[in-house]
Amino acid sequence: MGKKKMASTIGTVCYGLGDLASQFVWTYVGSYLTIYYTDIVGLAPLAVTVIMMIARIWDAVNDPMMGALAERTRSKFGRFRPYIAFGAPFLAVLSVLTFVNPFGGHTTAGVIWAALTYIVAGMVYTLVNIPYGALAGVMTEDTNQRNIINTCRNIGMNLGMVIVNGVSAGLALKFSHAGAQVADGHGYMMVAVVYGIVAVPLFIIVALTGKEVVQPIGEVKGFSFKETIANLVNNKYLMIITLVMALQMTAFMGRIAVTAYYVIYCLGSFTMIGLIMTIPSIGGIIGSFFVPFFAKRFGKRNVLMFSMIAQGIGLLVMYAAPFDNMNMVIAGDCIFGLFNVGFPMSLSMVADSVDYMELKTGVRTDGTAYATYGLSTKVGNAIGGAFGIMIMSAFGYVANAEQTVEALKGINITVNLIPAILFIGAAVACLLWNMTDADADEIRRKLAERHAEGNTHVMVEEKMA
Repeated sequence: MGKKKMASTIGTVCYGLGDLASQFVWTYVGSYLTIYYTDIVGLAPLAVTVIMMIARIWDAVNDPMMGALAERTRSKFGRFRPYIAFGAPFLAVLSVLTFVNPFGGHTTAGVIWAALTYIVAGMVYTLVNIPYGALAGVMTEDTNQRNIINTCRNIGMNLGMVIVNGVSAGLALKFSHAGAQVADGHGYMMVAVVYGIVAVPLFIIVALTGKEVVQPIGEVKGFSFKETIANLVNNKYLMIITLVMALQMTAFMGRIAVTAYYVIYCLGSFTMIGLIMTIPSIGGIIGSFFVPFFAKRFGKRNVLMFSMIAQGIGLLVMYAAPFDNMNMVIAGDCIFGLFNVGFPMSLSMVADSVDYMELKTGVRTDGTAYATYGLSTKVGNAIGGAFGIMIMSAFGYVANAEQTVEALKGINITVNLIPAILFIGAAVACLLWNMTDADADEIRRKLAERHAEGNTHVMVEEKMA
């Protein structure tokens, strides 16, 4: 067997810039769009729920289609990189438009505008992010380097969250009208403009440095939605990690969508949003440096399980903390953040499931498999934003008003208790995954032999021709 194909050092490091860019555009949307809709535009909680659920229902169709399109693409730049480079500018523009509403939330036109901009923004995010996620699986044949590549992504993600969560609230307030105590619509929009300008070149750097070294064997098949879904459903390991990611992302991204309510109303300070939302990202960066070592020693699944259990414990500490006990709140936040390191393992396990399916069927589904990650991210964010606001409303939440004790309890349950339960549930779901890292290495060894045989056959056929 020949030498493993590896990613370059610059490609490995620069890969993390893609998730850094994603935080500037999509996590900013996820963190602040819900409160922008309810407290600035004036959309009713039910309208917000309906918009976000319609978007996610469409994503269930759109995301696998985008994955299938990307993995069938053939160009001199590869299958995935062209979408990252050419889609990035459109994603930046759409992220700005979500924070623009010329009609207001009390009109039908305002609701339609909000729905269209949010849904289209989600589609363009899919256009860029699914190829970006799939790129990691084809940059190298080495499992340890895959872990390192996805760790770089996790560092980029957390660094982006440090920036987005640390400066967005203050920056939005600075861009708002003079004397404002909380951000206004112009403030939110201008932050989106700044982040969009920064994000585009970062995506382009990833497209230029991330060489695709793992290529599929065989002819390009025509697109069949039925066949695409069948390839996903019949991959048992992909279904397991998809379940884990759905719970993990609903807990993490869903919580991001409603954390601002907890800080503003429970802790009583708009300006503390930066601190509370930045601590987990800083902790995640610190923890990420240890992930490759522990993954190599204990296995990806076990590291993922332990990290999510610890995150759940951190959130339970925050849930139990009195709102005026900042030491306890910060302690729980630090525990939650330090173990915010599970995403590289999830992504590497997606790559393992792709390899497993290729060995089993001969079909390589990088794009559609990574569509499950993108879909989990968006579904988690939408569930947190949509159902989160509905749960809080059921407890009596009223926008821009002093909240009752019951309403504050509902916010705390939504932001801390429910995500803690979901993280622990995701850890339990990991027990279904029984492919060891040694098994995954053996699968890749067999695939490398099959690829070598396929290339030999191609060379013989070309000589005979």
